[in-house]
Amino acid sequence: MRVTLLAGGTGAARLACGLAAVLPSGDLSVVTNTADDDEFWGLLVCPDTDSVVYRLAGLFNDRTGFGVRDESFHALEMLGRLGEPTWFSLGDGDIGLHLLRETLRRRGAGLAEAMGEIGRRLRLPATVIPMSNDPVRTKLCTEAGEMGFQEWFVGHRCEPPVSAIRFAGLETARPVAAAVAAVKEADLIVIGPSNPLLSIDPILALLGTHLDRDRVLAVSPVVGGQALKGPTVTLMAGLGEEPTALGVARRYAGIAGDFVLDIVDSALSSGVAALEVRPHVLNTVMADAAGERRLAADILGIRTGG
Repeated sequence: MRVTLLAGGTGAARLACGLAAVLPSGDLSVVTNTADDDEFWGLLVCPDTDSVVYRLAGLFNDRTGFGVRDESFHALEMLGRLGEPTWFSLGDGDIGLHLLRETLRRRGAGLAEAMGEIGRRLRLPATVIPMSNDPVRTKLCTEAGEMGFQEWFVGHRCEPPVSAIRFAGLETARPVAAAVAAVKEADLIVIGPSNPLLSIDPILALLGTHLDRDRVLAVSPVVGGQALKGPTVTLMAGLGEEPTALGVARRYAGIAGDFVLDIVDSALSSGVAALEVRPHVLNTVMADAAGERRLAADILGIRTGG
């Protein structure tokens, strides 16, 4: 079964690992959000894409929740000594990947081509495809003015309330051809448990017209009214949306024919069904590799009738 996962970081990166573990080699493609990308000291940083890559490569730093495990920060310490702001923590190993990516891009590779080469070198069990080679940047309108996502999320720790979100460059960005092919050729398209407003909306804006609703299954990132990680609930509430699994299902009703919600939210199943979306109640919490594989197998079972 060919599966394409639409992914931000964190939860979707975990699900990517689970799917890669239970699917035959070569059957999984992961299309990643690039709207959260930013540049630091001349290097393009792709947090969602890199989280997926590091997870699949077995390199992810679970202790910090970002970057490479067993990381050191000597370069960042030197930058601080030289008077540079160091609120965005780039580790030495992380910088190594960014340096190679930038080198490949300067040689003429697009972002997707560069990540394809990095994926080959890391021997990833899945194909990781950034959604676009064109720059798209998340901009948040806050009480402190408009700011980029990383500035708001990392620099300000999500504190200024957000009143609007826009994606600069999205109107002229084109989806990567490989991403379009991945969703067209997939037997199942999974919208991962990522922030629907920040991580999934940009992908859907580029690829939505290529999606067949009957082949799309979405997984809620909200469990019991809480996001396991990140500002999903805070943003949804602040922007006037219902910050529950049902609220997420409502956002995806026109895109996904199937919707997975956690067992603690089973009472919301009837509300999901009322949207003419097929609800599926599963244990969606992935605490470890076994949990990743369990959820992946359960999702595939929905499609195969297992």
